[in-house]
Amino acid sequence: MEIEKDKDYEIIVFPNQDEGLRAQRILVEREIGFKHISTLAVVVPEKTYQDICRLLTKEDALISGYYPFLYRDYEGNFFKTVREYKPSGKEDDYLKSITLCYVAPCMADEKKIRLIAFLDRDISELLPYLNAVIKGASYNKNAPTLTYAKERRLINLYNIKITIAKADDIIDAWKVLDEIKALINKTYKNKDTIKPSYEEKIKVTALQIYGWLPKSNCKVCGEATCLAFACRLLLGEQKLENCKPLFTDTKFAENKQIMQEMTEALGL
Repeated sequence: MEIEKDKDYEIIVFPNQDEGLRAQRILVEREIGFKHISTLAVVVPEKTYQDICRLLTKEDALISGYYPFLYRDYEGNFFKTVREYKPSGKEDDYLKSITLCYVAPCMADEKKIRLIAFLDRDISELLPYLNAVIKGASYNKNAPTLTYAKERRLINLYNIKITIAKADDIIDAWKVLDEIKALINKTYKNKDTIKPSYEEKIKVTALQIYGWLPKSNCKVCGEATCLAFACRLLLGEQKLENCKPLFTDTKFAENKQIMQEMTEALGL
């Protein structure tokens, strides 16, 4: 299937290579048109993607999610980058695989995606070491979670799970997950030379929190501005649920989920 400039498409993402190959074999056998991205994703026409997802689900193929293919102006570079992408990993790695279990467009920015991935082992023991090596990380030993920002992306590391908000696209998501995997394996390899940090450092700033708030300055929370609310929230002097627009306006649903994860990870 060739991509036509005047038509809309969706990218369907699969959790791992085995599931991706299985799903694509089903599509080939059923003579359903799609553009191969890799063993982990395909592009299909927007008008048929729901039927395709239903078919694959009926055939017991696993789907992580889907999001609009919005990069037609950069189509050549997009597919070229995919062809060049090579997942990292060695047989003797501490962490061998990361499975992408959920992907969807960010409601606050349809040109970005949000994802959840699961690790093939529990990394709780490594979180204090990662806390020592990741600049600007915030560690919550009670959860336990490690939260940090990579440019505009918000990353949460749990014992067996990773969540990322505002990845550019599926290529960006794969690359970030590969970087995290490499960092985990490197940290494990060198942990005897790293002094673990159990300090619960809150490195997320009030301005970063403000970026996820409605920014309406409605004063319902009792603060004069959303920035003031962000500062009080960071100090533990406000509760997230006091931001009523975040919880009642559906257009902020994605932001609410991100903020809930962030405050939980920071122990606020």
